[in-house]
Formats: sequence, structure tokens, C-alpha cells
Amino acid sequence: MMQLVTNIGVATVITAVIEVFLITNITAITTFLYQTGNDSPTIKRFAFGSTISVLLFVLFGIIIFSLIFLIMQRKTARDIEMIAEAVQQISEGDLTTRLDIAGEGEFTEIAENINRMEKDIRDLIEKERNSEQSKTDLITNVAHDLRTPLTSIIGYLELLRKNNNISPEMQKRYLDIAYNKSERLQKLIEELFGFTKLSYGKVNVNIAEVDIVKLLAQLLEESYPNFVKNGLSYDFVSNTDSQIIEADGDLLARLFDNLINNAIKYGKEGKRVKVNLRADREIVTIKIVNYGYVIPEKELPLIFDRFYRTDHSRTTQNGPGGTGLGLAIVKNITDMHHGVVSVSSDLSGTVFTVKLKIHFEEGKEYFESRNIDSKNHDSRR
Repeated sequence: MMQLVTNIGVATVITAVIEVFLITNITAITTFLYQTGNDSPTIKRFAFGSTISVLLFVLFGIIIFSLIFLIMQRKTARDIEMIAEAVQQISEGDLTTRLDIAGEGEFTEIAENINRMEKDIRDLIEKERNSEQSKTDLITNVAHDLRTPLTSIIGYLELLRKNNNISPEMQKRYLDIAYNKSERLQKLIEELFGFTKLSYGKVNVNIAEVDIVKLLAQLLEESYPNFVKNGLSYDFVSNTDSQIIEADGDLLARLFDNLINNAIKYGKEGKRVKVNLRADREIVTIKIVNYGYVIPEKELPLIFDRFYRTDHSRTTQNGPGGTGLGLAIVKNITDMHHGVVSVSSDLSGTVFTVKLKIHFEEGKEYFESRNIDSKNHDSRR
């Protein structure tokens, strides 16, 4: 609209200038001719401003205005045509269309909005595709993870059902295996349900005051039989005897239980696990370190992806592989508390670092990971 008004104004000014120039000069010329003895009717009309001459000047002015306006509107017409064509292409599903309209004004703004809308549509479609792929991966992985123990259970029960000559010792062994596989199946299902609830926001965060030092000490004590079973010892180092934070105690217990169990499972070769807690004025940093398997650098960015399992976890003799959901659950719970979780791994140890705010702030974005001072970094060695 603004561009149209501008074009009308410019065309009007140019037309007025031309009209004034023509009227002044034609009137002067015809007056001079009349005074020198040329008294033809045409000369008289223009010299004395008759109705016909006025109408001719008006008509000529309209023609000049129309020509100038049309010339100035050619760019606007091209812009409108480009916008209409782009909208048509987008409506037909071509999301690679790009509108480039130079200058300033409404049409440039419309073009930018169309480009932005097109990008948003592409992003939305990509997210939908990723979501569908995730659902497919979920079904595939779940089917595989559930089928493996279930096949073993059915196989051993089938042996017991059809073979009456099995010794009591072998019967007990087969039943123990079937029972262990059943427990494994139950754990897989519980982990899957837990991850689904966390991922789709079906878990409420019940914020309360939690002593993070006592929580970690309790979890480590409860895991003591598992440490002993795997030939491991643990050290818990904290720079404070007590630290209250605002968090969901049950979710944090699950978070650190997953990290402790992960350290036990993949840290056997290192013979010990170290848990380090450092409380600052606003942030609590917890490091869980194991000295076993070193995670390759290329796998570190993928470690918190759901269903991702390192090559070592697929081939290790540490027992049945996990679902690949444990660390994804850790990431989800950390995000729900607006915290940060990261991992590093080298010959000096594999370190999972969790940073949590002491005061929970509803609706705040995740805070940026802070650099750990060298003293704190060296304390895990």
C-alpha cells in the first residue's frame, strides 16, 4: 500500500512539472504568435485559455500521469507476479522456492515472511519425519530387546515340559535361568515405560528440598552388594557434609542410580569407582568416574541418544546388554531439572558430570555448562 501511494505521489509531481512547463511555454508561444499577427482559431484558443485548450491540457496530463505511473508500477507488478508464483509453487509442495525481492517496502516484507514460513514448514515436516522414524526405531528396538529373553524363557520351559528325564539339578538350573530371564524382561518393560513417560511429559516434577550429599551416600550404600559382586570398591568425596537443593528426590535417585550402575557395569577392569561432589554458591557438580572401558571419542556425542549402545556394550561379557535407554533417561531427568549432563573418556577415566542448580527455577532455560577449575578436575585422578 505504501509503495502504491509513493508511486502515485511521484507520478503526480512529475506530471504537474511537465504540465506547468508545457502550459507556460505553449501559452507564451501562442500569445507571441497572436501578437505578431497570427490570429488563427487554434492560436487564439491556446493564447486565451479556452475550454478546449484546458481540456486538451487535462487530457495530456492524464496520459502523462498514466504512462509514468505504469512505468513505476512495473517493478511492483513483477514483485506481485513473483510472490503469486512462489505461493503457487509452495502450495504444490515445492518447499525449495526462494523469494528474492530487492529494496524496501511491503513486498520485501511479504517475501521475507513467505521465506520464513517456508522454512518453518520444512522444519515441521522434518520433525514429523524424525518423529515417525523414532517411533519405528522404538518398535524395532523394543521388539528385539523383548524377544531375546522371551525366546530363552520359552525354550527352557519347553525343555522342562517335554522332557521328564531331566535330573532335579538340571531342572533347578533351567528354572533359575528362566527366572533370571523373566526378571530381565520385567526390567526392560519397566525401563521402557519409564522412558516413555519421561519423554512425553507424563511425569510430574515434584520439587522439594533434597540433601544431595545424603542421597548419593545412600545410593552408593544400597549398591554396595553390586560393587562387591563385581569386584569393585568406591570412593565418595564431597567438599561439604550436607547440601540442600530444590529437586525431585525420586527422579534424582533414578538418575544417579543409572549412572552408578553404568559405572559398575563398564568399570570392572578399573577395580574402583569414584564419586565426587562439589557444591558452589549456585551449582552442585557431581562426577561419577570409572576406570574401565574407554569410550571412543566418535561415540561420545551419541552416548545419551536413546537406544544407543557402544560397540563394547554389545560384545562385552558383563552380562545381558541394556536397552540403551539408561543414559537417555539420565539426560531427560537432568533436562527436567534445567541441568547439564556431559561425558568425557580417556585413559585417565570415564567421567559423567551432572550439574544442577541449587535453586530450581520453573520455566528457565538450561544453564550453560561451566568450566571446572583445575583443582576439581584433578581431584578425580
